Amino acid sequence: MPDLRFLPECHADTTLLLFLTKNDPRVIHASGYSEVGVITRNVPVDTTLIGFVDDDKRIPPYFDDFEIIDSGDKVILKKKLEKDQYLIVIQKAIESFLIWNANQVGIDLAEHEFPKDVKLLGNRLKSLQIEKDENFQKLLIALDNQNAPGFVRIRSILNQLVR
Repeated sequence: MPDLRFLPECHADTTLLLFLTKNDPRVIHASGYSEVGVITRNVPVDTTLIGFVDDDKRIPPYFDDFEIIDSGDKVILKKKLEKDQYLIVIQKAIESFLIWNANQVGIDLAEHEFPKDVKLLGNRLKSLQIEKDENFQKLLIALDNQNAPGFVRIRSILNQLVR
C-alpha cells in the first residue's frame, strides 16, 4: 500500500482538512501553493499526495498538467496523469468558500464571531491562531452538521481517494 500525505497550503486550509479527516496525522501544513508544488514534485513515486489549495491566479508550474476530474460546490479535483497526485482546489479561496457554504445552509457567520466581508474574513483566516480558534472549530462543526455542499463534496472526494 502506498504512503499517503495530505498537503494543505495555509493555516485555515490545514484546520479544515484536519477537521474533515478527524486529525489525520498525515496532514502536513505547507507554507503556500508554491511549497505544495515543490513538495509534490519531489515526493517519492510510491506516495499518494493530496494537495489542498486555493484557486490562485498564479499556479506553480508543476501543476500545469493536472487535469480536472471532478468539479462542483466550489471544489475542483485535479489529478496528475500517470501519478497518484491530486489537488483539491477550493474556489476562490477559503474565505469565499466558507461564506458561500454558510449561505447555502443558512448559517450566519456573525453568530460564530466572524465577519461576512470576504476581505476581513480572509485577514482573520490567515492568522496562525486560526488553527486553535474555538469559534472557527464551532463554525466548521456547524457547516458540517448542516451538510454544507462544499463539505459534502470534499468528504466524498476524500472517501474516494483514501481507501
